[in-house]
Amino acid sequence: MEEPLPPELRELLAGIDATPAGPVRAVLSGPPGHGKTTALAAVARHYRDAGVTVITREDLLPSTVASAVAILLDDVDSLPPRTGQVLAGLAGAATRMVLTHTPGAAGAMATGLVTATTRHIRLPAWNAADVARFAGGRIPAERAQSIRRLTAGVPRLVTRCLQVPTVEELIDELRAELDMLGEPGLTYLVVAAVGGARDVELLGTALGRSRDHVPGIVDQVRAAGLLAANDSVPPLVARAVRDHVGIDRVLTVLVRLLEDLLRTGQPVLPIARELERLGAGGAIVRAGLEAAAAEAVHDEPAVAAELYAAAARGGSPRSRLAPGWAHAAVLAGHHDVALRLADELLSAAEPAHRSRGALVAGTIMTRRGDLARGAELLRWSKEPGAVPLVDLAGIALGETTTTERSVLTEPVPAYGDVAGRLLDGIRDSVGGHTEVALTTLLAAADAAEATDTGHLLPDSPAALTALVALHAAEFDLAHGVLSRAAPGIRHTLLLGWTELLRGDLAAAETHRSAAAGHDGSLTPRDVLFLHALELGLVRRGDTPGAFRTKWASAYEAMMRQPVDLFTLLPLGELLVAAARMKEGFRVEAHRGHAFALLARHGRPALWSAWLDWSVFHAAIVAGDREGARVALRQLADQPAPGHLASAFAAAGTKWLSVLGGSVQVDTVLAAAGGLHRAGLRWDAARLAGHAAVRATDRAVMVTLLRAAKHFPLGSGPSADQQPPPPTEAPSLTPRETDIGRLVIDGYTYREIGERLHISSKTVEHHMARIRGKLGATDRRTITALLGNLLGKSG
Repeated sequence: MEEPLPPELRELLAGIDATPAGPVRAVLSGPPGHGKTTALAAVARHYRDAGVTVITREDLLPSTVASAVAILLDDVDSLPPRTGQVLAGLAGAATRMVLTHTPGAAGAMATGLVTATTRHIRLPAWNAADVARFAGGRIPAERAQSIRRLTAGVPRLVTRCLQVPTVEELIDELRAELDMLGEPGLTYLVVAAVGGARDVELLGTALGRSRDHVPGIVDQVRAAGLLAANDSVPPLVARAVRDHVGIDRVLTVLVRLLEDLLRTGQPVLPIARELERLGAGGAIVRAGLEAAAAEAVHDEPAVAAELYAAAARGGSPRSRLAPGWAHAAVLAGHHDVALRLADELLSAAEPAHRSRGALVAGTIMTRRGDLARGAELLRWSKEPGAVPLVDLAGIALGETTTTERSVLTEPVPAYGDVAGRLLDGIRDSVGGHTEVALTTLLAAADAAEATDTGHLLPDSPAALTALVALHAAEFDLAHGVLSRAAPGIRHTLLLGWTELLRGDLAAAETHRSAAAGHDGSLTPRDVLFLHALELGLVRRGDTPGAFRTKWASAYEAMMRQPVDLFTLLPLGELLVAAARMKEGFRVEAHRGHAFALLARHGRPALWSAWLDWSVFHAAIVAGDREGARVALRQLADQPAPGHLASAFAAAGTKWLSVLGGSVQVDTVLAAAGGLHRAGLRWDAARLAGHAAVRATDRAVMVTLLRAAKHFPLGSGPSADQQPPPPTEAPSLTPRETDIGRLVIDGYTYREIGERLHISSKTVEHHMARIRGKLGATDRRTITALLGNLLGKSG
């Protein structure tokens, strides 16, 4: 076995090998069990191999010629006084002296022998790689990591662990060492194992001694080599202690300690968690679990929720636990648990409990997307901080509210202040003040992050800010606020929508995949956003085979989610999908609710533009030219349409012209450029591609093709961006031409391969090259472009 040595010690040994007569003065330090004796033995071995006489503590005499030998003394602070005097007399003449020292050990012999040139080398615990190296590569990496965790990397314990067939045998071997510690040492290990190693007051209480006696007991346990470097108890030793003293004794010590801590009002979280893990019961334990849950609720809400649940299982009244438990469940994201507890609170006798239940239930219902029921409960709670949330939900449902917040007669908590800012921002957004709205909402998102209150609100401030930014086509702003916010499924979904709308389909798919991994835990609102995002990806990627399956899931999600201001984006995608499936009648009611909601707000351009654009596309897909014209009029007739609605209106007008057979390259490129400047790269490319398919002039077709390829690749729109000049039509190789003609005739890749005596994979490879040359991705557009190209060339 190769002894893992720290780099400083390996450097020291290399120096001895290179220059055995050179001066060396070093102190090797480390807690007991960390390999000081073994390291010193390695130094001795290197000196002896070099022919240098080694003097140990047993050989040290007043007559020793210090300059001619290497003095290597283990545990120098424990030298007998007479030997210490001899060493002190020789130290001045010694040129090669290496000592080992235990930090914190009584005595100052090592200190007296240290000079300005003395090297201090600390011997640390071993990591998993050290364990594997020491085992000679005989164990896999997982086993090495397991041993490191079990022993906390203490070399003495690692060595013994590798020497026995099973951990149980090593635990049996440790029993004799534990017996030698006596009652105080064992009690120390019981308490230190649950995190009290550094708490002198806690240890004194457990030991029944004054705190002045604690260091001596700690030194005794430390000297036995049973502790890690930070005096924590390695899991192996903790298991050995429990097996040795028995679970009843462990519970007795911990319960007694818990009772003292509760009586004096001290923190109990580590003790209570260990008692819960050990399955302890009784009134004191239940009181400890409740107190520990209250301690953990803000920093570790999931732990707090588990402790409340354990207290309930132990017999604590749920009526007493429910307020704190529901709060912890909300913070931990356990919405189903929080909703059940809130329902219990709504039936409580105490008015304060009923108010808390209404607040929790209203928050969860709103998070799930039921804004009407959520607002009703929040209003009933009479919680001052919830007042803005009621108005916020009302705006989302199309209700008009006062333009100013009501003056509150008492201070509100931080989440109430954030809620007020959100209300102001959303109110400004429906009032046509987009920049003011975004400024206010960004401030709310920042305040929520600073105060850690976002999880107490019906929606994440970052999510609401991003939704407004997306409706304004401020994609970079949406991406920034979502990326800075705490990670969450809703934020991941909205990042996917951000990339979808600006045309980065690969990035959108990455976020969709990440969110889909949590499909079982999504709220109905987020299920709608997920399935509508999938529909959007399928539509833009033009993969019709997956469309029907995605449509069925998205339609079900839509039926489970009431329409509100914050679900217009997914609804728009569903309108287009329904038209494609020839099932537009299924979404008529939701469409009607959405436009009625917007009408009550005066059809604000910010919130209407995307939905009108989706209605336009749905009409185009359904062949309803008049419906498309109506949607364009809605976009153009806004009193203050803004850059996005204007870009949509101009592009839609050209789209209808193209569909009517009129392809004017300059006006089409201008309209596509407007979409691109608004950040809508995919839409710009789609318009140019549709026009290219219908162009009858080759130069026009080529120009539009190049534009369709260029728009999605731009890193960002530029105000003075010009369309690329026309060039020659894309040239296809003879093999690509043969494949293209068969694609026009409707053959599948497999059938093309059979006809040309090549594999379908090879056909797919050639088609990828054709797609790149044409700048199109969907088969229908490619077929039309190939027909134009090959029909005219041959």
